[in-house]
Amino acid sequence: MELGSIIGDFYEAAANDGDWLSVGKALFSCLGADDGTLRVHGVDGRSANVFQLSKPGEDRYTNHYLKLDPIRAALAAISPRPDGRSAVFVIDDLLDGDVYHRSEFYQDFAKPNGQEYMLLGAVGDRDQTTIGFFREHKPFGTKERRTLSLLLPHFKRGLQLRERLHRSEFDARIGYTALEALAGSAIVVDAECNVLFANTSASRCLSRRGLPISLALLLSSGATRLLVNNSSEGERLRSIVRNAAHGESGGAIRLEFDALDNDRIGQFAIFISPFPQQLPCNEAFGAGGAPVLILINELSQARAAPPSLFSDLFGLSAAEGAVAAALLGGQTAETVARDREVSLDTVRTQIRTILRKTDAANLRDFEPIGALLGTMAR
Repeated sequence: MELGSIIGDFYEAAANDGDWLSVGKALFSCLGADDGTLRVHGVDGRSANVFQLSKPGEDRYTNHYLKLDPIRAALAAISPRPDGRSAVFVIDDLLDGDVYHRSEFYQDFAKPNGQEYMLLGAVGDRDQTTIGFFREHKPFGTKERRTLSLLLPHFKRGLQLRERLHRSEFDARIGYTALEALAGSAIVVDAECNVLFANTSASRCLSRRGLPISLALLLSSGATRLLVNNSSEGERLRSIVRNAAHGESGGAIRLEFDALDNDRIGQFAIFISPFPQQLPCNEAFGAGGAPVLILINELSQARAAPPSLFSDLFGLSAAEGAVAAALLGGQTAETVARDREVSLDTVRTQIRTILRKTDAANLRDFEPIGALLGTMAR
């Protein structure tokens, strides 16, 4: 197999955790090796030989002989080359032959496993990765050393790519785990409102029938998109999302719908902002812009701050606290008066007191205060 093909397959395996075993077999054939090893770290931090995962001696090496391996210790003690290039060695370059052949590692592991001769490459990456090739009956010569020298810079770049991708994936898991822990609905979209992530609360909330906003599966592409039924409100949402994806601050909209309980008006408060830099995300967006975070708060949902919280924070009476809690979700004074079975004048007087004590100019100004307290109520 040509070196170009091997290099391409190595990059593919590094980028996508693809068929490492086939890459290993191609390298063994190219270098005339019986087998070999490339130990890399997984997301969990554990290292494994991706070239010979099924080899019987792998567990023995990992569990015992890795700690005794004098070759690995010698390679680790070598200072990196000033030019940052990789380096190729055979055993005689690293160790005294007589001392090595008397070692437990050679007698009990290397020799019984056909590793009489070794060709080793110090990749030169941050993890001090070593790639090794073994055979039993013939030393590795100048040709094999030259070939490995040509391959090692590509191996270094491939493993650096793999490390970045794995780190990005790990960081994204942390970021999405934080979003999953939110009590409210959190959705991450691209500039076209294609859904990259939706937490459990969002999936559950937007699966209900009769809502003005939903997560819709597009049969043409298999993607999931955040859709708004009303065309003008939908275009408004898409415009804010596009702006946020390209560096603007985002915005907010409110959607109303017919709630099923007590003939109340259902309302969603939708907040759109660029994806917070503190929460890493592993998606590649290119010209499509950065990811966008959408938080959806159902103002009319049952979960709300208890009346006592309004009373404690703002010095409201028990009755005024109850009215303050009842006003959430855009309910009218008439609806509150009917539900509480008191006169409309009484409720209007209580509302004026609530606005004064909460320093809100009007009920629309009061809604964000109530919604914020509602997010604190678990």
